[in-house]
Amino acid sequence: MRNLLGFLSIAFVVQAYGQNLDQVKSDVDRLASPQFAGRGYVENGLGKASVFLQKRLTEIGLESTTQSYGFAVNTFPKASTLKVGKQKLKEGVDFIIDPRSGTFSGKLTIVRLDSASLLASEIPDLPEGSIPVIDTEGIDTPDEVTVQYDFVQSALKRGPVILLKNKLTWSVGEQLYANPIIEVLTSSFPEGEEKLTVKTKPTQVDFTAQNIITKIQGKSSDSLLVFTAHYDHLGMMGDALFAGASDNATGTATLLDLATYYADHQPEYDTYFIFFSGEEAGLIGSRYFVEYPTFDLNKVKFLINLDLMGSAEKGITIVNGRLHQERMAAMAAINTERDLVPKIKLRGKAANSDHYWFSEKGVPAIFIYTVGNITAYHDIYDLPNVVDWSNYQEVFTLLVEFVKTL
Repeated sequence: MRNLLGFLSIAFVVQAYGQNLDQVKSDVDRLASPQFAGRGYVENGLGKASVFLQKRLTEIGLESTTQSYGFAVNTFPKASTLKVGKQKLKEGVDFIIDPRSGTFSGKLTIVRLDSASLLASEIPDLPEGSIPVIDTEGIDTPDEVTVQYDFVQSALKRGPVILLKNKLTWSVGEQLYANPIIEVLTSSFPEGEEKLTVKTKPTQVDFTAQNIITKIQGKSSDSLLVFTAHYDHLGMMGDALFAGASDNATGTATLLDLATYYADHQPEYDTYFIFFSGEEAGLIGSRYFVEYPTFDLNKVKFLINLDLMGSAEKGITIVNGRLHQERMAAMAAINTERDLVPKIKLRGKAANSDHYWFSEKGVPAIFIYTVGNITAYHDIYDLPNVVDWSNYQEVFTLLVEFVKTL
């Protein structure tokens, strides 16, 4: 009977704090849909996502403001092509273009290289009209990585470079190179071919992005609490859509869910919800906010940044957790008492999401991400169907209960 009562108590807490998982899933479906073009820099995907989020906040009953800023970004509105022999490879599936790449069009002779040839006393010369195809398997020590980097930088001055990889992971950046770096799945690159054709035509643009800020009045305005998540993703590379369901439509939808909860349950302190843009481009949006804050950063009691919130099957990890041992002990006690998530892992300081600039300014800040069975990351497979929402309501409950201890 005692165990049954404990179970019912836990079930009641989860039910009480879990807002509307159907709405959360719906928000992720919308944000990761082709309509928003990967929430990036082609077809104004990021701008469309901003409009959607402001509308959702209005539906919740909250007013929002925006903070605009600009930065340069390399975009890929036109399809790139890679044909090896007679086989045409597919963007996103078989290959990606490094976001720092420049324009190229031509037919080239393949020169195959591997770790042994790169680390030899004399690296083979590259004939005119050739392209190095580097098998990166076994290039993993710092010295080996440095040798590869130096070789690639030198080779890029004369033409494109191909890197064979076991996983394709795209990103966002400015155009730095005159020629393209092309990453190709090792399993997709045909054996025995001597020629290939490459065509890339990226366009660097000056992009204007928006941070979205909303506030819920607390019982006290002496201090502030802040929840953050980034809503941008990678956008599109030609016809390849990088939808970003797990990263970070899930965190964005969780932020909306928390805003909905606190709109109905007045928090102890004034509470801000900030939806950042520019995270994938180098934490640009959060850096801009910290440089031009819309509230007094010295009043922030605690900041919680949410990213990759789609599956806590194995628990959660907290970056900066080791910097706030007393706070984390309180969270661990809540988790143990209510038996919510399997594990809470604490990490140290890292510049891997939007908490970072706040922490650098002395604001107490943590970054929470879930740990589960989602393997899709910065690729075309990060779609809504990969998100299983394991322990979502438990994580939500943990967040709400933790905030009560602040």
